Amino acid sequence: MKQTILIVEDDNILQEMYCEKFEMLDYCVMKANTGKEGMANLKKKIPDIILLDILMPDMNGLEMLKEMKKKREYRDIPVILLTNLGESKIDMDQELSFALGIKDYLIKTKHTPDDVAKRVKQVLNVSC
Repeated sequence: MKQTILIVEDDNILQEMYCEKFEMLDYCVMKANTGKEGMANLKKKIPDIILLDILMPDMNGLEMLKEMKKKREYRDIPVILLTNLGESKIDMDQELSFALGIKDYLIKTKHTPDDVAKRVKQVLNVSC
């Protein structure tokens, strides 16, 4: 049975790049452009893992993460945060993010889609 990944990313080019990568690796891919869309997708199907951008319109990634933690059925979904924030902002957000239970925090410009895919596989293998 295919594992499902939810990619919540407002940059359409990056979103498509990640979608293609994970579809090639035989994942079932769901996608959303905002945290609100991401939350709506969770009501349709609970994914095995979420790739979550931080800076998005409507509801940012940290707000979505906080909303997820309020609901028992979403609380244990592994989340990997993706960002392009500057280093000082990252330090602040990392502390909050790990307090909210994320599995990893990746800077988009420093990680290729292959790197992200490897990390997703590692997190899913640990979570199973």
